[in-house]
Amino acid sequence: MHFIVTGGAGFIGSHVTEQLLANGDRVTILDNFSTGKFKNLPDYPQLTLVQKSILDCTVEDFNQPVDGIAHLAATPSVESSWLDPLAAHNNNLSATLATIQLCDRLQCPRLVFASSAAVYGMPETLPIAEDHPTKPISPYGLQKLVSEQYGQLFANKYGFTFVALRLFNVFGDRQDPQSPYSGVISKFLEAMKNNTPITMYGDGSQTRDFISVNDIAIAFTQALKRPLPATQELIVNIGTGRSLSLLELIEKLKQCFPHWQENIQFAPARTGDIQHSLADIGKGDRYLEFEPKQSIEETIHSLI
Repeated sequence: MHFIVTGGAGFIGSHVTEQLLANGDRVTILDNFSTGKFKNLPDYPQLTLVQKSILDCTVEDFNQPVDGIAHLAATPSVESSWLDPLAAHNNNLSATLATIQLCDRLQCPRLVFASSAAVYGMPETLPIAEDHPTKPISPYGLQKLVSEQYGQLFANKYGFTFVALRLFNVFGDRQDPQSPYSGVISKFLEAMKNNTPITMYGDGSQTRDFISVNDIAIAFTQALKRPLPATQELIVNIGTGRSLSLLELIEKLKQCFPHWQENIQFAPARTGDIQHSLADIGKGDRYLEFEPKQSIEETIHSLI
């Protein structure tokens, strides 16, 4: 099978690419390297690179039939979406619409979209199921939600299957701690390695559902390849169904870095950050037969 992975040189996209290649599939990466890195690209003869933005992409860029598209190209930052909402709009919402059009023109049967738990906004109940009200509190969350709606609209019109994976807090190898888009685990790890203070936005009691990027790659592979019911759309949470506070996270990390003697520097909570997050993952199990395998401890140890 042949798949396109937009943003395939990025943190999550490169893992999705590797998983597909390891399964014997052919992959075309579409990436403009605004945040992706050449060093993330695996060395496989079945890998093709198209170095350009999805906004500039045409059917002529691909010379083989395409069995599915994994769309991960985005600006994955709530904070950045507030600082430059127009750029985030182009990189998130406009890029999704361009991918939908490419999917139609290539007569591709399936599009899997990297959505986000940010579509829910402030949770009213925990754990969060897919039928929870969607009330985004950031431009990023709104862009992800409208991207889902675009996908559902055009999937029904053009007849391809649209799958939105609402990712919770992803972490793992290749997550650059220096990047403004990076998650807290990579930043905390970097601080402990260098024996420097940790900056905590909020009081540390906020909880998150952390999931390994290796599990995310498997979820995308399942969503791309698994037969689905006779429907043009599917929305699924991808998390672990377990939550951890940031202070509890630091205690786990300290066990791996006993030399770390610095303090936690508390700062005001950032705009758009929620207090608690926890995924209901039952739907992913039912429709994709996806169940996370890697514990947070295992992923942390592999990173170290």
